[in-house]
Amino acid sequence: MDINKSSDAASEDSLQQEFVQWPHLAGTFVVLLLFSWLGIVLSRQSEGVATIWFTNGLLFALVIRKSRKVWIHYFIAGIVADTLADVIYGDPLKLAFGVSLANSFEVICSSLVLTRWFGNPFHLTRRKELVAFLGIAVVGATAVTSALGASWTLLFVDGGPWWMLFRTWYLGDVLGMAIIAPLVFILQRPGFFVMLQRRQLPKTLLFLAVPALATFMVFRDSKDPLIFFIFPALLFVVFRLGFPGTVLATFVIALISISCTVSGHGPLMLIRNTNLPHRIVIEQIFLAVALFTFFPVAALLEERKALEVSLQASELRYRELASADSLTGLANRRAFDEKLEEEWRRALEEQESLALLLIDVDLFKSYNDIYGHVGGDECLRCLAKVIGSSLQRSADTAARFGGEEFAVILPNTELNEAMIVAENIREAVAAMGLPHCGNTSGVQTISVGVAAVVPELAAAAVSLVAASDHALYRAKYLGRNRAEATGAAA
Repeated sequence: MDINKSSDAASEDSLQQEFVQWPHLAGTFVVLLLFSWLGIVLSRQSEGVATIWFTNGLLFALVIRKSRKVWIHYFIAGIVADTLADVIYGDPLKLAFGVSLANSFEVICSSLVLTRWFGNPFHLTRRKELVAFLGIAVVGATAVTSALGASWTLLFVDGGPWWMLFRTWYLGDVLGMAIIAPLVFILQRPGFFVMLQRRQLPKTLLFLAVPALATFMVFRDSKDPLIFFIFPALLFVVFRLGFPGTVLATFVIALISISCTVSGHGPLMLIRNTNLPHRIVIEQIFLAVALFTFFPVAALLEERKALEVSLQASELRYRELASADSLTGLANRRAFDEKLEEEWRRALEEQESLALLLIDVDLFKSYNDIYGHVGGDECLRCLAKVIGSSLQRSADTAARFGGEEFAVILPNTELNEAMIVAENIREAVAAMGLPHCGNTSGVQTISVGVAAVVPELAAAAVSLVAASDHALYRAKYLGRNRAEATGAAA
């Protein structure tokens, strides 16, 4: 599959979403409410540290692929969901609403700036777009949101020093935006589920198991600082599963490492004279370094792969153009010569009969004189279409042999079978009824020379051409609009 074409198709589908899909919006609200509540629960279990904030990255990935006309509805759903989750958990309404507005700034600002620079919908898996996302959404917008959220929170509760509250908020937002947004984004890509199909799933699970197992072993060991073992395992996924696999692997690593750290296991326990919030901060920094290192590499590899596919398609297209006759679209003389030599060698090895038709357009000079060269070109195009459509097998090759001559190569074909093909072509041309007042029949006709041979080692492919040409001369000599055959001597 052409990766650029599928991306463009996805873009067109996204841009068509001009109106709000209310069931989708309602489902989004429920999911945002659930994950807001989950983020609050995790922060309370981690002594107030928001290890990872899910909703901003989730909402960003959902709206960034939609028309701007429907954004406002999703932004409102995000604000209401965040506010409701905080209120349910016991925070005052004013505090909850202010915090929700701060969170919404991160999503709104990131969406507006990125789509203004790169267009709507936004493609997160392209290298330039990904780097811009990491810089604007993950680093910049989260910093503003964290500053606003920390300042608003301190108006209602004693959360300690402003910079500590900012740092706690900021790192959780960074991880949420950097991990959840790409994860949700790739889940919406049609090609993502290819890696989860029956044939690909075992390989996908095996590759994902490598960083998962490495992370589990490292973070269950509280005696040795073996955290560096995770990076080769993640790099393995980068090269084997590309950007989608890298996002999944990073998410798995985050889940395992955070849960182990919170439960008191892993190499971060070796940090002396420190508390759990500080260890979680170090854990967040570790994950941030991992994703800022490997996401751009994975995106670069995906871009490179797409470029290779595009180059291969272009090369194939250029080869087709180089082998095609510009007027008729059939194979040109060079392609005919190469194909004939190829089929001659194959027939020699298999000891099969190879047949060749040489076709001459009857009284074509007269046609040109009467209808002009433009009419003559159109005549040749019509004949080429009839000849090409008369062939039933993909192995058969029709070519423009010369000015008004065509050729048809018929592999593994006996002489009597080749004659049937020749007669079918001749009758189809006559039935086309292309007017030719210089021909006695009143329509354009053709003459066909047919030859077939089982090649021998001492002979060359040119002997088959000579035999077909001899048969063609005989057909023209006997009055044209006919097919004549000869069994070529190899």
